Amino acid sequence: MKIVIIGGVAAGTSAAAKIRRTDEDAAITIYEKDRHVSYGTCGLPYYVSGRIENINSLVLNNPKSFSQRFNIGVRKRCEVLGIDIMSKTIKVKDLKNGEVFSDNWDKLLIATGSKPIELEMEGTDSENVFTLKTIDDGLRLKRYLDKLGGDGLQAVIIGGGFIGLELLEAFKKKGLKVTILEKTRHLLPMFDWQIIGFLHDYLKSEGIDIITEEIATGLIKNKDKAAYVQTGAGDRIKADIVFFGIGTRPESRLASDAGIAVDGNGAICVDKFLQTDVADIYSAGDCCQAKNEVSGESRPYYLASIANRQGRTAGYNMAGGRDVFCASTVTSIIKVLDLTLAKTGISLKEAERAGIDAGIIEAHLPSHVGYYPGAQTIHMMLLYNKENGSILGFQAIGKKGVSKRADIISTAIRAGMKAWDLAGLDLGYQPEFGSAKDAVNILGMIAENVKKREVSFIETEELESMIREKRDFMLLDVRTEKEYRSGSIEGSVNIHIDDLRKNLHKLEKDKAVIVYCKTGYRSYLAYRILANSGFKKLKVLNGSITSWSRKI
Repeated sequence: MKIVIIGGVAAGTSAAAKIRRTDEDAAITIYEKDRHVSYGTCGLPYYVSGRIENINSLVLNNPKSFSQRFNIGVRKRCEVLGIDIMSKTIKVKDLKNGEVFSDNWDKLLIATGSKPIELEMEGTDSENVFTLKTIDDGLRLKRYLDKLGGDGLQAVIIGGGFIGLELLEAFKKKGLKVTILEKTRHLLPMFDWQIIGFLHDYLKSEGIDIITEEIATGLIKNKDKAAYVQTGAGDRIKADIVFFGIGTRPESRLASDAGIAVDGNGAICVDKFLQTDVADIYSAGDCCQAKNEVSGESRPYYLASIANRQGRTAGYNMAGGRDVFCASTVTSIIKVLDLTLAKTGISLKEAERAGIDAGIIEAHLPSHVGYYPGAQTIHMMLLYNKENGSILGFQAIGKKGVSKRADIISTAIRAGMKAWDLAGLDLGYQPEFGSAKDAVNILGMIAENVKKREVSFIETEELESMIREKRDFMLLDVRTEKEYRSGSIEGSVNIHIDDLRKNLHKLEKDKAVIVYCKTGYRSYLAYRILANSGFKKLKVLNGSITSWSRKI
């Protein structure tokens, strides 16, 4: 059997290796238009910043060693120009010598990945305008940064996506002033504001200018370089270096030109076995669909973890297997300077789009037990289905311990756990790494309290509306007097939690009372005291004043 694979990075090489481990006799050929195969794209920003010194360390397998180990033909610098479904052939151009030739296949895998989105405007070919997708992109960007010098230089990042934010370290190390231009309400729009609000506050404290709900409409050149970025509002932003980080799209042109079904996102349509609508043609990686475990939505997610798993499944099936590629919890993580952000499952926006009534639990808890040095606050948001309690998603931001909690919740989603089941998880405890009641356990305990109707939350947005509309209610701050004086929510009354019982006579039982503290624990205790004392119209501010201010 002759198998041809178009694309030799994550999905393509994963598939090829699995085919060979399954079938020693298959003839396998990989066509890759780049100079490299099987490399860690996600490591490129860290090479540019100098955190990774040798770019060759990102190459997981060079073509020669990969070919030798797996007995696979690897044709690098060969671009596939077209697919002929009827004759089962492909047209290929050797980019080294310009030769065009054909090859035939019994089974074909399209693993062409994705490509950066570039706005169609004059000046994108300037020597100081960059994207970052390949090793060659990384080499070019680092060389340019290394020779850049002088005070007052400025970088403009167009788009608030993963790669642009990961490059902040490189730009700041070089002493560049950075402006980020994002067309939506906030950076990383796949996250919710409840978490990204903390990121905005942090980046502004680091001297990063963030311009949201604005687009770039053009680049103004000075000789061979882009000198300014023109915005939709008519402003000009000085730019000594411009980076396009507005996202990626599936590289699916070969499939669509051949008549293979492609969805509205441009992703190649596949079934649960990763086969396209054409017999003997499969697809894997960023160019094709993946199904979301929670929402059921099929779309491209541009995650190396999904691409590798899809490649493995597709490869096994091409070799005669019948494995199903299970839906993904879509777990992503990003490092932005000293902060880590993670997301698994779906966001609140995605839940609304899917018609799911989602509940939110916000919590701000230490990465490990507070008495052990180095504990850092993790700001977390757990989403659950109000109808049945199933976990919908999780987002977090902090300096330590974020990835562990995201991975736990991802596993819980896959296991079909309810939000309150998290309270019973038996997680490892040692003072340096966690607490006897881990942050994940506490999220579950809060969910238990909601389930038992021992607490009821109000979101910050609703409280803002109530204050703005001057509704009749009491806002009760149960922190210490010192905390209250350091900053409070306008219109609130301060009664410390330890003094609440002896001051109940000062409160009106028929009046709505909203309670807050620093993170939520003391306000929950106050809620129980008030509820057990006959107060009926009670709410706790979700995440308390920490969620209100969104400050790291």
